[in-house]
Amino acid sequence: MTERAGMVTSTRAMTAEADIVLNTASDATRAKAWLPAGDSGDYDLDLHADEGRVAWRTGGWTGDLRVKSNGTGASEAELRAQVDADADAEEVRARLDRALGALAAEVDQNFNVS
Repeated sequence: MTERAGMVTSTRAMTAEADIVLNTASDATRAKAWLPAGDSGDYDLDLHADEGRVAWRTGGWTGDLRVKSNGTGASEAELRAQVDADADAEEVRARLDRALGALAAEVDQNFNVS
């Protein structure tokens, strides 16, 4: 058992308001598309809209997504994952980067529905 753990973080600009990003991220029908370990099928999301945050757990991973306004029609998303001390931080960060890219695609799809 690892005694120490840490947090790995990735950020990305989004071309949507913070509340749209949060609502998309916390939508159970879209969660598997963006969660960093979402292929396990087992996940939990907890929206804290007043804090601009979605707490998540999936496939043995836990973390949160924090979204803040970054001007009119834009926001910045920060995805964080709690990891064991022996985890490869760069590998985890790469997965978080991919997850944020997938979330951006979900936001775009959700926001631009025809």
